[in-house]
Amino acid sequence: MTTTSPLAVHGGTPVLDLPRPHYQWPAVTPDLEETVRRQLHRSLSDRDASGVIGEFESAFARFVGVPHAVSFASGTAAIHAMSRIAGLQPGDAILAPAYTFFATATPFAHDGIEVRFADADRYGNLTAATLTKKLTPSVRAVIVTHMWGNPCPMDEIVEFCRAHDLMLLEDCSHAHFATWRGQRVGTFGDMAVFSTNQKAITTGEGGVLVTNNDRYRELALLFGHYNKRCQQEIDPTAEYYPYAFTGMGLKHRITTLGAAIGVHQLDHAADIERRRRAILTRYAASLAANPVIEPAVVPETDGQHGLYVLGLRFNPTNASVTRDEFVALCHAEGAADVDAPGSTRDISSEPLFARRDPFAPWVPGTPPTADVPGVTAFADTFIKLPLWGYEGDEPLVAGYLDALVKVSAAVTR
Repeated sequence: MTTTSPLAVHGGTPVLDLPRPHYQWPAVTPDLEETVRRQLHRSLSDRDASGVIGEFESAFARFVGVPHAVSFASGTAAIHAMSRIAGLQPGDAILAPAYTFFATATPFAHDGIEVRFADADRYGNLTAATLTKKLTPSVRAVIVTHMWGNPCPMDEIVEFCRAHDLMLLEDCSHAHFATWRGQRVGTFGDMAVFSTNQKAITTGEGGVLVTNNDRYRELALLFGHYNKRCQQEIDPTAEYYPYAFTGMGLKHRITTLGAAIGVHQLDHAADIERRRRAILTRYAASLAANPVIEPAVVPETDGQHGLYVLGLRFNPTNASVTRDEFVALCHAEGAADVDAPGSTRDISSEPLFARRDPFAPWVPGTPPTADVPGVTAFADTFIKLPLWGYEGDEPLVAGYLDALVKVSAAVTR
């Protein structure tokens, strides 16, 4: 490859000269503003499911294709609910990805559950093989994350969990539109959680727990939605109904304004998917023969991408710069949202995961070293950038692609 103009760092003209921020989500359109305004006058606090919170949950359940969706203040709170609903307690262990955003695993550690970290494949995801290496008699459950929108190989993971009588939990925070071999993620396990914090479907802040299980739904209500709603919706004959008044002692309810934004997003989900998938396809085609970067996207014969971000794999053997230097060169070209993630990485060595007593003093310990060469190989070569989801973003879509191509041409060995 050859470049037709010098890089910006060498005195050339940057590809992009557009004001920041380059990515904002959701797109604040007049109809979204009107949606929020109407909710301001309708209700700022719903204590049951008769208003917008119930409307959001019903819409989200239809979106995923499950009977039940229970909203929460965050995806982290929803994962914490999964831990409690699953009945995990100190002495038990859960298998989790070493490469993930930490909230996939921290709620379990908060309660004193041992988190055993498994390695990643070339897409940053767990597989049955990586899980098998970490299995011990104390393991009671598995949680998978569909990293950066790439679905995990769920058929083999489901088989693994069934063979070992393990509860299967899904973290679908990155994967709202993902499928694995024709089946929507979030429908493989006993429960699943979707973050709605600045994801492809957003409520600003929030999370949703989905399940096919009536009992799990009611326990989810007890975890975060005391008390009017629990008294109305939980089966009075259930053994846990006496807790309907107090719940489990915590409140994690989503805001009505967030739920209203979520309803608006779900009303436009088909348009969001169409736009983002078209951009993903465009980048994948344009970068297919690029020797320095390639889309890190599962083959369409296996699954559909979840459309959170566009992930790229950097090939250091074909480049005269490092991955981080490549990112810096893209920034100099004006593509400021090209990113080498920092907060999503190998979390297995964090001191929180050495705790077994949730009431012990906060003196850091050191968890056992995790052997995760797959995580290292993936994390050290991964780059991400936004998948825009609104009309009017064409200058950014084209500009970022031009910046990636220009920098790649300049640094190809």
